[in-house]
Amino acid sequence: MANFTWSYSSLKQYQNCPKQYQEIRVLKNYIVKENEAMMYGKEVHSALEDYVNGHIKRANKIYNEKGQHVTKYGQVRVPIEELMNGLKAKEYKEVPKGTYKELGRHDASLRLCGLWYSQGYTHEEVRDKAFAWNQLNEPPLEDKDIESVVKSVRAYAESNPEPTLAKNYQRFKPVVDALINIPGEKYPEFEMALTFNKEPCSFDSEDRWVRGIADLLIVDGINAYIIDYKTGSNKYPDPKQLRLMALMTFCHFPDVQKIKAGLIFIMKDSFVNEEYYRKDMHKSWEMFEQPLKRLESSYDNDTWEPNPTPLCGWCSVDSCEHWKPRRKY
Repeated sequence: MANFTWSYSSLKQYQNCPKQYQEIRVLKNYIVKENEAMMYGKEVHSALEDYVNGHIKRANKIYNEKGQHVTKYGQVRVPIEELMNGLKAKEYKEVPKGTYKELGRHDASLRLCGLWYSQGYTHEEVRDKAFAWNQLNEPPLEDKDIESVVKSVRAYAESNPEPTLAKNYQRFKPVVDALINIPGEKYPEFEMALTFNKEPCSFDSEDRWVRGIADLLIVDGINAYIIDYKTGSNKYPDPKQLRLMALMTFCHFPDVQKIKAGLIFIMKDSFVNEEYYRKDMHKSWEMFEQPLKRLESSYDNDTWEPNPTPLCGWCSVDSCEHWKPRRKY
């Protein structure tokens, strides 16, 4: 059996033209020539990745400073989820011995406001949430104390300003901001790889069989979201790439049961949405079996037939008998 690593793009290239696949990926006689559209696509991907990464780092910093679970003295605190329903006088669990009870509610309000800011809520929304939460306390803090907490966390958040997109990419901001606000752990440009037995491995592992990169992966408990940015045309969308990325995500995150995936054509403001379920993994893998068998046969028999089309003039493999210079209009 042939030993090769594949990805969705390499498999698609093989299906389009085995000869091109051989010359570029096996013999490495040619490289894919980047045109202006491809270079622009790379620039946009890089800009969006930096923007999303910047937001994630900022959110983590605010949360770690104001909503952390461990004090600077190493004391483990009550999980922040347990604070959501307010604190009762007899339940100030995280107050060190000998301190005032009020510090328990004050500290909890700091942590919660830090969490809400890190999740992207506005100052007014954080303030409203803080006052609503305070009414759950028995007894509640004074209004001036809540105002002070909100002001303190706001000042910290403003000292760590939000990242910005370059002016020529501002048109993409609403779409990306909507993605950033989806709940869950965010992994931009997330690299995944599997062995032949479909076990997770490192992206560059010698045992890798298939691999791919998700432009943005969001994991929220049993749910996940896969986003792939597209700067090209939405005329012929190809969601099969999302299916493969979903399969790899299920393997890397065993708790995930459902995945919503989307191709976002950011130049066209259009979307292609798909949903995948862990229970359907076997059927999804079957969809790749036949093209993989043909690819394996080409490796085993060293047969790479060309597939001539009207697009041959755009191919890098100009030594092919079917290659012709592109017509100039």
